[in-house]
Amino acid sequence: MYNPFKDKKKPGELHSSPIMRRYAGNPLLTAADMPYPATYVFNAGVIRFQDKYFIAPRVIKYNEKFETGTQFTGLGCSNDGIKFDIIPDQVRVYYHGEVLPWVNDSRLTVVDGELYLSFCFENQHSERPGIARWRNDGTTNFDAVCIGVPQQRNMIIAPCKVNGLYMRLERPSNQWHDPFHIWYSLSPDMRYWGDSELLLGCEDVPFATSKIGAGAPPVKTDRGWLLIFHAVDEDPERAVLMKNGNRMWHKRYTAGAALFDLEDPTRLIAITKQPLLVAEAPYETGDPDLWTEFTVFPCGAVLEDDQQTLRIYYGAGDANTNLAETTLDELWQVMTPCSRIAERATVPFKIEDWKDVAKYQ
Repeated sequence: MYNPFKDKKKPGELHSSPIMRRYAGNPLLTAADMPYPATYVFNAGVIRFQDKYFIAPRVIKYNEKFETGTQFTGLGCSNDGIKFDIIPDQVRVYYHGEVLPWVNDSRLTVVDGELYLSFCFENQHSERPGIARWRNDGTTNFDAVCIGVPQQRNMIIAPCKVNGLYMRLERPSNQWHDPFHIWYSLSPDMRYWGDSELLLGCEDVPFATSKIGAGAPPVKTDRGWLLIFHAVDEDPERAVLMKNGNRMWHKRYTAGAALFDLEDPTRLIAITKQPLLVAEAPYETGDPDLWTEFTVFPCGAVLEDDQQTLRIYYGAGDANTNLAETTLDELWQVMTPCSRIAERATVPFKIEDWKDVAKYQ
């Protein structure tokens, strides 16, 4: 299928930016730190709330032969953002009186003084996204505010508003072809959403060829709303056999940053032309316990009280949770002013390529 933005060169060799400093105690969180049986602990949303750091990691538990398993989201808190006390009970998201299955890849956002969990959950009718509000009663219970339709991952409730409307970021999938992009929708009440439009195109990210997705909820800075995102490029020459032996893995997940206008969070104003983080450390790649190679996946970004230090929490290899830091002053130095290549997501197909489009109908 024709796509006018997809003809990009392979990014080639990529490295983490020198402005990023990995925490010396990484991995920050592993299965051994959980108060319940776990095999992998990764892709953890992290936020500051009520003078504490809250964390919501994705947890997977397999049997010894990796034949069967289950997954869920954990919840914990910390005074310093380093040492987390995990509640010995999994997160429960209630929807019409039922607990949603397999809630994962959660992000945490504070909106109007309340803590929200945005997530994906797996079920027999594909993956669906959702947003839930914490009961704030010392339990791990959340109540669903809205549940979306498939295929959706990386739905994130944003702390910013657009003309008084709540904003969420999302990454709908297209089963027919790449690339996937980051979109946004607006709502008066977090339940009914509309006015959907493109936020950031895969074509806008020089080191992405396959897809991009929102990572952490946007962070408010004096220069704009800062979005830490993940970017994916594919290269069959990098293929490795996945630990479960099912298929070859040749995707590379990296992390970058984009800046959006303070008054209009839908308007892109700057981006990193090179990734901030690439899987390079021993606990990020090369470890036999990693589930997927070449993968860093940011889910949390916290601007510290000094309004300079930025902490990025990320999963590595779908196996563990890690931390890296930089400062805003350093970040501004590696960001390039820009605007979106496509002003709106209304670019037409070429007439001569319609024969290729038709076969998908």
